[in-house]
Amino acid sequence: MVMDWKLKSAFFLLVGFFMIGLSANINAQDLNEAKRAIKKGDQEKRAENYEEAIAAFENCIQITEQLSSDEPGVTELKVAAQKKVTKSHLDYANDLLKQEKHDQALKHYQKTLELADKYDQSSYAEKANTNIPKVYYAKGKNHSSEGKYEEAIGFFQQAIEGDPDYGWAYIRMAQAHMQLGNTDRMEEAVKQAMEIGEQSGQSNVVNTARTLAYKVFYNEGAKALKAKNYQKAIDPLEKATQYNGNETLNHYLAISYSQTGNFEKAVEQEQMVIDAKKGEGSQAELAKYYYNLGTFYEALDQKANACEAYKNATYGDYKANAEYKIKHTLKCN
Repeated sequence: MVMDWKLKSAFFLLVGFFMIGLSANINAQDLNEAKRAIKKGDQEKRAENYEEAIAAFENCIQITEQLSSDEPGVTELKVAAQKKVTKSHLDYANDLLKQEKHDQALKHYQKTLELADKYDQSSYAEKANTNIPKVYYAKGKNHSSEGKYEEAIGFFQQAIEGDPDYGWAYIRMAQAHMQLGNTDRMEEAVKQAMEIGEQSGQSNVVNTARTLAYKVFYNEGAKALKAKNYQKAIDPLEKATQYNGNETLNHYLAISYSQTGNFEKAVEQEQMVIDAKKGEGSQAELAKYYYNLGTFYEALDQKANACEAYKNATYGDYKANAEYKIKHTLKCN
């Protein structure tokens, strides 16, 4: 009996050693399999086979999660695979963005954020958050080019929510509002783009936004002026001066003010035209504006100023009319 007990003890001891050895051998095999998986992921990544690389890194993570963290090399391998799979999603998203596959890019950026949070990879999350607004911006541009302005505005708004300092998104949104005839909203977006551009030193953003608003208001005012709706022309033309200005704009305002009886402002605008053209235009070219100035002063009953203006208008096509005003209408000295 004693002999049987000793034999049994020896048998169980041998079995125990065998199982320990077997377990260690299995662990070693699994660890090697995990190493092969991460190596495969690296190879696929270098070949830009992102989906295959991601699958290989995920396989490595799954294997290491089944192994004891006390096993040498397991934790390090798992952390490396976690980092690689997160970056692979980020790199894949960047590549898809370049290919203009925006929905797929967005999917992988969002997966990057999910894994970055899970695996504590904040640097990759930051890069994904930087690029996600670019995806929405690109989607907005595409919708605008297709005439889908309402949808485009929604995408530009999402881009701005992700990056409040995205000046170009404000400009594109302003253009979409312009196409829809939403002038007030267009101007709001323009002002925000200009503010961002000025604060960040992006002169191209400022200039593009300013030019956009100027053209919209100038064209609106010029259209009303052509239709002889002078009162309606004044507001957009005045707004245009806030963004840019030239002699034609001042002249249009002078005409609109004179036709609505506001001769003081008509004088102010036409004088600006003359001041801008002095030294550049000939006396014959300036005669038109001086003649208009004379009529404005005449309406204000400012004889001396009217006479002076008409004297400067006695050139070219306006010579006869100006001289008649001087000699017969006003009887200037």
